[in-house]
Amino acid sequence: MKIIRCLFSTFLLCFFVSVATVGGVALAQTEGSEIESVEVPEALGPDAMSALVSKLDEKQTAALVELIQLLNSSAISGETVAVVKQPPAIDIIRGWFTDFGRSLKSNVQSLPETIAGIGKAVSTIFEGREAGGNLSFLLSLALVLVAGIAAEWLFNRFTANSREKIRQAHPETLLETFRTLSTRAGIEIGGVIVFTLVALISTNIFVQQDNDRFLISAFILNAILIVRLFGAILHFILAPRRPELRLVYTDTWTALYIERNFKLLAGVVGVGFFLVAVMQKNGIAIDTFRFWVGLAIHLWIIIVTLKARKGLTLIIKGDDDNLTPGLERMAGWWPALSAAVVAFNWFFLQFTLSVGNQELSPQRSVSAIVLIIMAPFLDTIVRGLAAHMVPTTEGKGEVAEKAYEATRLCYIRVGRILLIGFLIIVIGKLWGINLRNLAESGFGAQVAANGVAFLLILALGYLAWEVTNLWINKRLAKEIPEGEGDVEGGTGQTRIATILPIMRMTVQATIIIITVLLALSELGVNIAPLLAGAGVLGLAIGFGAQTLVKDIVSGVFFLLDDAFRLGEFIEVGTTMGIVEKISVRSLQLRSALGAVHIIPYGSMSQLTNNSRDWVTMKLKFTIPFDTDLEKVRKIFKKIGQELQEVPEHAAVLINPFKSQGAADVTDVGIVIRGKFTTVPGGQWQIRKEIYSRVQKAFEENGIEFARKEVRVQLPEHMDPGNLTEDQKKVVSAAASQAAEPDVVEGSKG
Repeated sequence: MKIIRCLFSTFLLCFFVSVATVGGVALAQTEGSEIESVEVPEALGPDAMSALVSKLDEKQTAALVELIQLLNSSAISGETVAVVKQPPAIDIIRGWFTDFGRSLKSNVQSLPETIAGIGKAVSTIFEGREAGGNLSFLLSLALVLVAGIAAEWLFNRFTANSREKIRQAHPETLLETFRTLSTRAGIEIGGVIVFTLVALISTNIFVQQDNDRFLISAFILNAILIVRLFGAILHFILAPRRPELRLVYTDTWTALYIERNFKLLAGVVGVGFFLVAVMQKNGIAIDTFRFWVGLAIHLWIIIVTLKARKGLTLIIKGDDDNLTPGLERMAGWWPALSAAVVAFNWFFLQFTLSVGNQELSPQRSVSAIVLIIMAPFLDTIVRGLAAHMVPTTEGKGEVAEKAYEATRLCYIRVGRILLIGFLIIVIGKLWGINLRNLAESGFGAQVAANGVAFLLILALGYLAWEVTNLWINKRLAKEIPEGEGDVEGGTGQTRIATILPIMRMTVQATIIIITVLLALSELGVNIAPLLAGAGVLGLAIGFGAQTLVKDIVSGVFFLLDDAFRLGEFIEVGTTMGIVEKISVRSLQLRSALGAVHIIPYGSMSQLTNNSRDWVTMKLKFTIPFDTDLEKVRKIFKKIGQELQEVPEHAAVLINPFKSQGAADVTDVGIVIRGKFTTVPGGQWQIRKEIYSRVQKAFEENGIEFARKEVRVQLPEHMDPGNLTEDQKKVVSAAASQAAEPDVVEGSKG
């Protein structure tokens, strides 16, 4: 949507600038301006003169000096000083639109005369000839065409092998497709050029009459060459009958529909140019004819554009599955916008002609239309070039993938900005927009110059924004996280990957502020009060928001100390989690349960980072009292050696798993401890593997894990096998009581 608004604003500015340019030229041609002689007043005294001059500003003083120099030079040469009194600007604009209305009315009223003029132009082709002259003319035309066709046939025979390879080609990449289409277009355009050259040479050889040579040459260059060249361009871009070679992403119906209609349209344009040439040669007025042909062509293009709007939308969208919302809106609006620009092109052409400015010719107008129509196809080329220019990502992981995608989009946006600038400049040239003439005309010069400078500053600011994105994304794409950033205690991203997003926000905010201030200054806004107000506001914020300042300053020093990085597992007080996002004043932690904690930097008095360099994990196992500890030590050592032989585990292990011997004795058994060291984040997979292997090894070696049990000692006179039900209940109650943990008095509640 921003691109559409930019286009609309730019074309609107071009319209007003163009109107001012046209008006300046028309105003220079206007006669009857009122001229008055300047009466020289009596001489002023020195005091009065000083008082008068002191009230003038710099511009007025400079104007006064120029006036004095002019009066002095006029007095020396004896010339009379005169000043041209121009009418008000509103009257000039009203006059332009009055002339435009009169021109429209005149063209409507002259339609019958135009039809008669077309008939007269056609009749002049065959009138005034001697007996058999028309037959000789037609035979000459047929001979010329046959000579051109024969030469093209020979050219096609010479390139038959290449044409056959193109028919059988099935390219897989965009570059191969482009090469195939370029070869086919070169052969097709080469045949057209051979036909045209041979036909023109044959015309000069076989046709004797100058008038006949003119007619045949004009017919070949306009009615044939234009149609065939435009057809070759359409074949190159749309490939309507070869979907596998199609450069643009659209359906076959749209490709065939656009090709058929624009070929017919090119034929109408070519025939129209031919008739204009004939009418001019015979002194027949062509203004009304050009008016109606131009209107028909513009209406035709608008109808084709609106009817094929779905296909044109597909062309702009392309085959990208991850379209930005802005591109979605642009693709939906483009057909209507291009139709509006085509309508404006016709309006502007007729307007310039009505005020007497002949700089915008019908040929230029047609060229402008072609550029407008070709814009979606040029956008496809921009996307293709961007895809080939984007360097392959050098990193791995989510950060690198996101950075690569952002880099690709930056290339496309920069390419589109350059394309839009190119189209605006070229169409402006075709429309005859000339700022130098505008300044010389003395009307609207300052507005036009400021408007162009305003757009230029915005464009440069946007390019600076994208260049910043490109540089930062390129650096981010190289960053390779050393471990898993989505597990507790895993290695986070690199320091540069942590700082660059904040740097991006800072630099882009600076670019926005500078661009806005410079743009406002070009529009005549005094930015000195804005700068002073910003300083006062910043001072007020500094005094009134001390906590905010504390958070920002603390965050700067935390980042300088490299206290944490994105993806690292840290503890801040009683809060722990993975660093998910870093802003200017706070960081965002994601806990293991999914909760998000926002912690301002100023409130962080102590920080524990669990994801730096290495992690040592100690595991405890409780075994019965009668277990051979040396045997357990050997089992642990063997498990540690086996883990080092597995590449997946060896990649994260720093020190192998080994026994640390007995660590404690409980009422259940002996507690033995083992430990290992890994890179951050690797401890979890090693711990899981160790538990599994220890359980299996203990089972194979007849070692059981100690478990809590209650032993009941019966009196000697009681036989355990012959206990009564009451005795069993007493024994069970005693065992349950012994199994319950002792409760310290006063600990409840």
